[in-house]
Amino acid sequence: MRVVFHPEFSRDIRKFEACYSPISEKLAARFRQEVDDAVASIRISPRSAGHLLNCESSLIRELRRKNLRAFPFFVLYGVMADQLIFGSIIPSRSDPLMWLARFSGKKRV
Repeated sequence: MRVVFHPEFSRDIRKFEACYSPISEKLAARFRQEVDDAVASIRISPRSAGHLLNCESSLIRELRRKNLRAFPFFVLYGVMADQLIFGSIIPSRSDPLMWLARFSGKKRV
């Protein structure tokens, strides 16, 4: 399966990691490690690593979310044909629907 990262995926990680840095460098490193662990888990078993994305009354079967263990964020990713697409790191309180644009054809690499 081909693995693709949205161009802004690494920027998302750095942005949220930077929010934890002023509090503690160890906390920022722990956040980064959790993201890396989630990505590794998804890569090993993309169809069972996360939850289906529930959008109001329907499920989008191609998109999933993998919650981080100790931080209020999740990884939004897609499993489409022979591609695994990492779209974003999203705060849990955020509406995942606003991030779906990252999965439109022009934004992928």
